[in-house]
Amino acid sequence: MKRRFLMTMVTLAAFFWGNMLLADTITIVGTGSGSAVLKSVGRAFSTIHPEVTITVPESIGSGGGIKAVGNDKNPLGRVAREINDRERAYQLTYLPYAKNPIVFFVNKNVGIKGLTTQQVCDIYCGKITNWKQVGGRDAKIRVIRREDGDSSLEVLLKSFPGFAGISLTEKSKTTFSDPITCELAERKENTIAFGTYANARNYDVNILTINGKNPTAADYDYVGTLALIFKEKNRNGNIDKFVSFVTSQAAHNAIRRAGALPL
Repeated sequence: MKRRFLMTMVTLAAFFWGNMLLADTITIVGTGSGSAVLKSVGRAFSTIHPEVTITVPESIGSGGGIKAVGNDKNPLGRVAREINDRERAYQLTYLPYAKNPIVFFVNKNVGIKGLTTQQVCDIYCGKITNWKQVGGRDAKIRVIRREDGDSSLEVLLKSFPGFAGISLTEKSKTTFSDPITCELAERKENTIAFGTYANARNYDVNILTINGKNPTAADYDYVGTLALIFKEKNRNGNIDKFVSFVTSQAAHNAIRRAGALPL
């Protein structure tokens, strides 16, 4: 009986340690934009491959992700913009997998559900300074913007009518990641901010329609592209499995659940 018990324990230990050796964690570094989308895809992947955990750490920006992968500090990165000319020397593969709506959102106390493109521009240049001017409460508007070069800002500068032609008000507060932006808008009364729909929908804020159009509409105009980056030499084993998975139907379903549009 004792011998049988010992044999059973040895077998269980071998099984446990064998699985531990087979287990793997893939850490994907880079942009905060669309981090909720990639987490959703990671969970779907781990359902099929339970021995692999996908980790999406805090943002170091698209540029930070490109440098980390380019300098072989990480085999896989995440970006919300294309690789620029200066970064092409890293010889990275750029794999887009989702379209990510860029939205404006406000603190719950503001009392509005939508704005026009002109009203947004007037708020961000400082022409409109009180919420009552656009149908909200009588309170001074607090404007949150993103740093120059941010992927969401770049989308707005390219596609949002009039946004590229304004000088952003000096009274705005600059934030440096989607999560920080969303947390601040949720916490601070009378604020307006912009960022990705996939991240903003996880916070207690009002996501605005623009010219009456909801960000979930198929013809919503202001969208960024989410992509993975990697060196082809690192595309092997579980990394290859995950890279292949992001364009699968199962990944598409996870992307939609997170509030983005699969490619």
